[in-house]
Amino acid sequence: MIAKLIKGKGFRGALEYDLQKQKGQILETNMAGQTPRELAKEFGAIRALRPNLTKAVCHVSLSISPDEKLNDEQWKSVANSYLKHMGFEKCQYVATKHTDTEHPHIHLVVNRIGIDGQVASDSQDYQRQESLMRKLEQELNLKTVEPSREAKRKGLTKGEVEHSVRTGEPSTRMLLQKIIDRTLQNGLNLDTFTQKLEEQGVKTRLNQASTGFVSGISFSLNEVALKGSDLGKNYTWNALQKRGLTHEQVRHDKGIDGCTLGENMPSGESIGQSGGKSSEQSDNQSEEIRRNERGRNFGNESQPLEPTRDAKAEEQHRIDQAFERLARINKDSEQRNTPDRSRGQGLSR
Repeated sequence: MIAKLIKGKGFRGALEYDLQKQKGQILETNMAGQTPRELAKEFGAIRALRPNLTKAVCHVSLSISPDEKLNDEQWKSVANSYLKHMGFEKCQYVATKHTDTEHPHIHLVVNRIGIDGQVASDSQDYQRQESLMRKLEQELNLKTVEPSREAKRKGLTKGEVEHSVRTGEPSTRMLLQKIIDRTLQNGLNLDTFTQKLEEQGVKTRLNQASTGFVSGISFSLNEVALKGSDLGKNYTWNALQKRGLTHEQVRHDKGIDGCTLGENMPSGESIGQSGGKSSEQSDNQSEEIRRNERGRNFGNESQPLEPTRDAKAEEQHRIDQAFERLARINKDSEQRNTPDRSRGQGLSR
């Protein structure tokens, strides 16, 4: 069983989605309204007790495997267990059952503000709901899903889910995972791997440690760059080698076909700007000389320039910018170094 939790600002939008005609029906509720408008008005009356709380909406989906089935009474029991376990016993809620996808699932729209004006705690909420999923799997004799912290693929963010729902298209993260999995079905050396990825529109950049050895990898598709670890544990540099990617670790003074080399970043997996420092630089060299040295571009293709040189240069510039944005994000994340990460979305397996 998988639980997906999103905290948001608007009740009406969540209710409109859950109660679409021929898609969802109310399974259980402790409210009087029947339509999204009526229910949103009721939610709003209690929300007024805490006007300064920005995210009062808790929107949850609970799903099981396509080959499993629960009857309505069992789904109601699941919904009530979730509400109790997450501290929503005194909160307004609407549980709806959806039959529009292959995997059976229900949705919960919950007001985090209770009828007594107290706000349900969201501390460790994703961890708490994940432990409940494991418990319900045993109680209902459902398939055990691998915990998210052990999953080889990273789950989708709220933005990626909303994009996929809105456009019907997979996110860049999903596409990269699929392309890499398909390409690496059989063992490949690094040159062949990166060339096959490039044929599918994926650019690869290797992270070069200060020792000169490759220590990380990232990918760019549709001008969006992601570290291997952003795709999941199965896509880091070490994991790819365990999956059959072969590469002889030697110091690199030039690029690998289809790849560029980036300077090492604190995260160990992030990719910096193209280029590298010359080992012959001395500490007293001028900043101008350092800039010139760093300007060397490692790993550029050695093929002759085509007539479409400007277009290719522009495309490469955009790709470089995507990798540079990724590097800046990683650097900022390292500097903040705080455990208080965004808690606006989450996926528990």
